[in-house]
Amino acid sequence: MAYVSQKDKAKLAPQIKKVLSKYGMKGSISIRHHSTLVVTLQSGSIDFGEYTHGDGYIQVNTYHIESHYRGKAKSFLTELLAAMKGPDYFNNDDAMTDYFHRSHYTDINVGKWNKPYFLQVSKPKKTKAAKKTSKKVLDTSISESAEAVARMTLTEREKFVADMVSRYPTLADQLMSSIGYELMEKEGY
Repeated sequence: MAYVSQKDKAKLAPQIKKVLSKYGMKGSISIRHHSTLVVTLQSGSIDFGEYTHGDGYIQVNTYHIESHYRGKAKSFLTELLAAMKGPDYFNNDDAMTDYFHRSHYTDINVGKWNKPYFLQVSKPKKTKAAKKTSKKVLDTSISESAEAVARMTLTEREKFVADMVSRYPTLADQLMSSIGYELMEKEGY
């Protein structure tokens, strides 16, 4: 029968934190129902945008990481899963005879259902031209920017949204989530 204790978690935590740090990720480690070790990724440098349904939340299927993910996401999740299993992990499951015996189960969540994963983008090196643009953006307040969007015609707004989605898909996704949560909070949900 699967069982993972706080002592087991403390034993596995250093390796898990080492993998999180290696890939520039922030996450929490917890235990669910005394049988499952859970790592919830809160933010980091890996873009999981193409794997979500637009809500910034994924329950990673740990049995299919190799076939469902690629690149840096695949490498990270594979290493994280190995660290979560640890050296004492075993799996003697036999579904044919309805016999399940393993050291513990593992779950990886990217974000939470009520708090999406936040992609931390590294800042590019500034050039002289970028400084001029940055100063112009800094001189414009947030409320002035919001007002400029509000004053756009429907056609201008549709072009603005299409351009944002094609050039900055992660930002568009995060804005959509933030706006949705703000509206829900405003309506009292």
